[in-house]
Amino acid sequence: MQALLLGIVQGITEWLPISSSGHLVIAQELLGMDASENLVFDLAVHMGTLLAVCVFFRRELARILMALFRPGDRGEEARGLRRLALLLALGTVPVAAVGFALSDRMEDVFTLPLVGAALVVNAAVLFISERVGRGGVRRDAGVRDAVAAGLMQAASIVPGISRSGSTISGGMLSGLEKEAAATFAFLLSVPALIGAFGYGVATLDRYDADLVTLAIGAVAAFATGFVSIGYLLKAVKARRLWLFSVYCAALGTAVLALSL
Repeated sequence: MQALLLGIVQGITEWLPISSSGHLVIAQELLGMDASENLVFDLAVHMGTLLAVCVFFRRELARILMALFRPGDRGEEARGLRRLALLLALGTVPVAAVGFALSDRMEDVFTLPLVGAALVVNAAVLFISERVGRGGVRRDAGVRDAVAAGLMQAASIVPGISRSGSTISGGMLSGLEKEAAATFAFLLSVPALIGAFGYGVATLDRYDADLVTLAIGAVAAFATGFVSIGYLLKAVKARRLWLFSVYCAALGTAVLALSL
C-alpha cells in the first residue's frame, strides 16, 4: 500500500508543476519512512514517470532519433530536428553539472524546512511566468530558450522546485509561446531523467528492495504520470498555472509552519 501510494504521488507530482521530490519527502515523512533510505524505490518510481513521458511524446522522440541516425538527410525538417536535439543537449548541461557537483550532498537537501521554502519559491516562479511570460509568440526554441529552461531545470534538483514548472517557466520567460515551452520542457526532461537514473543505479551502495514493491510503485507512477502530462498541457493552454501556484504557496507555508 505504501508503494502504491508513493507511486501515485510520484506520477501526479512529477509532471504537474508542484514538485515530485518535495511531495515524496512529505509523504515519506507522514508514513514514518526515511527518504534517504528509500533511494532504490525512488529510482523505480522515477523510471515509471520517465517511461510515461517517453510514451506520451513517442512520435516527437522517434522523429528526433530518426533524424540523428540519418545524417545524410539534408531536408529542412531533418535539419530542424537535429538542431532541436542539440538544443536539448545544451539545455541538459546545467542540470548535469549541478547534479554532479552536489552528488555527495543530496541527502542534506531532503529536509522538510527546505522543501517548504522551495515550494513557496516554486509558487512565485509559476505566478511570475504566467503573468510576465504569457505574451510569448515564438514556436521554435532557440539557444536562449534552451539555456533558460536548462538553468531552471538545474534549480529543480532542490526538492520543492518543480522540474516541469521551472522548465516551462524558463521557456515562457524567454519568449516561447506557452504550448511550445511546455513541449520543449517535457522533451528536455528525458535526457536529464535518463542520466539521473543511470547515475543513481551506478552509485547505489546496495539494492535491498523487494521487486514486487518496486514494480507496484513504478506501474502506479507510469499510469498516473501519463494522465498528469495531458492534464498539465491543457492547464498551460488554458492559462491555469496560477492554480498550482496557489497550491504550492499554501502547502509550502503549512510545511514551514509545522517543521520550524
